[in-house]
Amino acid sequence: MINAASSIYQVAIYLPGHYSWYAIGSLEAPFRVANEILGEERFRCIYVRPEHESSELSCLTNPVTLSDAFTCDLLAIVCESLPDKAASPLEKKKLQYFYQQGKTILASNAGVFWLADSGLLDHRRAAVHWSLMDSFSERYESIELSDHLYERCERLITTAGLSATLDCLVDFLENTEGKELAYAVSDQLCMDRIRPAEERQRLPFKQFGGDIQPRLTMAVELMENNLEEPLSTDEIAELVHISRRQLERLFKRYLDTMPARYYLQLRLKRARQLLLTTHTSIVQIGLLCGFSSGPHFSSAYKAYYQITPREERSKMLQAK
Repeated sequence: MINAASSIYQVAIYLPGHYSWYAIGSLEAPFRVANEILGEERFRCIYVRPEHESSELSCLTNPVTLSDAFTCDLLAIVCESLPDKAASPLEKKKLQYFYQQGKTILASNAGVFWLADSGLLDHRRAAVHWSLMDSFSERYESIELSDHLYERCERLITTAGLSATLDCLVDFLENTEGKELAYAVSDQLCMDRIRPAEERQRLPFKQFGGDIQPRLTMAVELMENNLEEPLSTDEIAELVHISRRQLERLFKRYLDTMPARYYLQLRLKRARQLLLTTHTSIVQIGLLCGFSSGPHFSSAYKAYYQITPREERSKMLQAK
């Protein structure tokens, strides 16, 4: 049990950047449902505004400052998009102080960037959403990336996304309040199971082939693992031990496309992800995604997205 029955475990939800109601709900829901099942207020959530006051928080009830949250037991940093700027020196000091008081900090999705800015994650493992890994590793070389759903390192918890946060908090309830409450909460939230921390964020390619078509699964995984130096269709067919014609039939039947076309789409999607989440040069991105020249990369990208890589990045920068 967390404390005596009369004690209230306080959770401070820190919102330093863009958030959605779903993001807040993934943190609030397990605690709210637990209170309903227990028939008492065992957990209380409050909102914490950033040091730079945000009008977005005007719709939330009585948001407080980080300093006001020092009395809370858990600080949860929630953000859904890459930060426009690093945490301020004052924010870093307050996060460090909170941790030094023996409290727990949880960072969800892009909230991991604010926690990393504080220096508390240096030389530790952190779970980062797969779409943000390139940008994260570019900024924080001393932090070991994890593709698990969530990671615990002493009193620091990082979760890879909103659904992973649900799994993490229900597991927290199991460890502090017992299995009966955790299972009741997961049932109320319609969770088919409580996923363990070490489960991978992205499961192997199975939805179009899986156990029924293992050769297709193997072919797609070969493509995903060889984006920088693409394999030919003949090489892939040989590696999965079928003929080129058989491979093409599998792709046409289950993916409604040809292997070369599907492979190109994977490389272009990877390129777009790098364009939008890192500062890597456009030429370097093209090379990382298997395009031998800038013009080749640009023409292929425009044919698929109806916009050039340079225009894509400019559009993203202007949006900020």
